[in-house]
Amino acid sequence: MELYCKKCNNLLTQTPLKKSTFKEVKFIDEEELLQNGKYIEASKIDYNFEIPIDYFVNTESILLENHKDTIRLQGCCGPGEFGKLNQVCPRCKFEIGILIADCWTSRFIGIDESKVSKKPLWK
Repeated sequence: MELYCKKCNNLLTQTPLKKSTFKEVKFIDEEELLQNGKYIEASKIDYNFEIPIDYFVNTESILLENHKDTIRLQGCCGPGEFGKLNQVCPRCKFEIGILIADCWTSRFIGIDESKVSKKPLWK
C-alpha cells in the first residue's frame, strides 16, 4: 500500500507498505509497534482514539513532519495525545496522522484514511 496526501498528492511512503498480522505486533513500551515497512488496520488493535484513525504504521515507514502547534505533541515523555492529529504532510502541511511515542505505549503513527489516498489523485 502506498499513501499519498489528499491535498497535494505528495507520496508519503518511500516503499509500498506491507500488511502486518496481529501476531507480528509488538506491545513493548517505547519500541516500534510494527516492523519497518509494515501497517495494520487500526480496528485490529485496542487503542481508543478520540478521532478517526484507520491504520497504524511504523514511524520510519511514512514521511510526515510534526505539527507546528507543539501542544499537539504533548505527553509524559513524548507525543501521547489520542485526540488531535499531530503529523502533517511535509509539502503542504495538511494534517494526516498522529504520532504516538510516549513512554507508556508502543511507538507508531496512526493514519486517518480520509486524509490520504492509496493511489495518486492526479499526475
